[in-house]
Amino acid sequence: MGVKVILQDIKKLETGALIVGFFEDIRPLKGLAGELDWLLCSSLSSLIIKNKLCGALGELALLTSRGKVPASKIFMLGLGPLGSVSPETLQKAAQSAAAAAVGAGVTSAALEYFTTPELSTEAAVSALRQGLADGSRGRSIELSLLAPDAASFEKMSRLLAA
Repeated sequence: MGVKVILQDIKKLETGALIVGFFEDIRPLKGLAGELDWLLCSSLSSLIIKNKLCGALGELALLTSRGKVPASKIFMLGLGPLGSVSPETLQKAAQSAAAAAVGAGVTSAALEYFTTPELSTEAAVSALRQGLADGSRGRSIELSLLAPDAASFEKMSRLLAA
C-alpha cells in the first residue's frame, strides 16, 4: 500500500474511488462532501434526510459519481460527532474506508484529509496512515490524501516522507 499527498480539484482527479467524510452533527454538508452534494444535485443530503445515512463513525455508503467526477465510485464515510474527533477516531474511519475500497475492488483511491483545528497535522496524518494500512490488510491499493490547501500539502508531504 502506498500513500501520497495530492492537491487537486475533485472534478479533475483521476482515481478509482473518492472517499469523503462527513460529521454526524454538521449540516449542511461541508468540505468535499458538500462540494459533491452540490455536483450530485443534493443526492447526499437526500440520503441523510431519508435517514439512510447519519454520519456515525465508520458508517459507509457507496455511491456512483454519475459522471460528475472522474472517479467512478464515491464512498461517504461517517466521522461521528465533530467534537469527538481524535487520532483514534480518524484511524478507525480510515481503516473502514480502506477496507471498503479494497473490498470493492478499487486499486486507487483518494481520501479527503479530514481533521479539526484542535488536532495537529502530525497526529492526524499518523492516524490516517495507520488506519489505511490496517484497513488495506496488505492488499495492493494506491491511496492519496487530498490536501485542502498548498500549506497543508507541503506539511503533509514532509510528514509522509519522514
